[in-house]
Amino acid sequence: MKTTLYTVLCVAIRLGAVLMAVGLLVELPGFLWGTSDSQFVAIGLGVMAIELLIAAVLWLRPGLLAWWAANRQNGEVLESNIGPGQLQYIAFSVLGCWLLISGLANGLQQGIALLLVHARAEIYPLPTLPASLLIGLVKSAATLVAGAALLLGSHGLVGLLHRMRGYPHNTLAETDPDASTTQDG
Repeated sequence: MKTTLYTVLCVAIRLGAVLMAVGLLVELPGFLWGTSDSQFVAIGLGVMAIELLIAAVLWLRPGLLAWWAANRQNGEVLESNIGPGQLQYIAFSVLGCWLLISGLANGLQQGIALLLVHARAEIYPLPTLPASLLIGLVKSAATLVAGAALLLGSHGLVGLLHRMRGYPHNTLAETDPDASTTQDG
């Protein structure tokens, strides 16, 4: 597989733009629900709109940032013997590892916050624990489990996608090109 540094950077920038936009859209309902001050909501929505605009520009024009980041190596050819199936396997493994670490980090953060709220509840009694902490803990656990499953099952997922696309089943054994000829004694 041959590609250039510029192309790889464009793909990475577009991936970052998608992650940025999805992250903002996921946080939007919680922000709107948890904020009662209308002036603060207006400022927050304005900042989110600017961030979504930046994500859109990065998606539509990744070449501007890639050209600047690659500088003089724009035409540098990156060559690898990695096939598409192996590349998918690597991508799913990296995504699974990222989700696992993200779920663990967020779970620890939510757990510590839950412990702090519980410790302060002895001094300042609360009628119930905040639902956002419990929801965050469940979300972190689900992310951790999904990341572990993707990390450990990425090879099977690549095979499943391969079969779903209708490609013929690849056997691991190489066939002998001369098997059709017979050897006479």
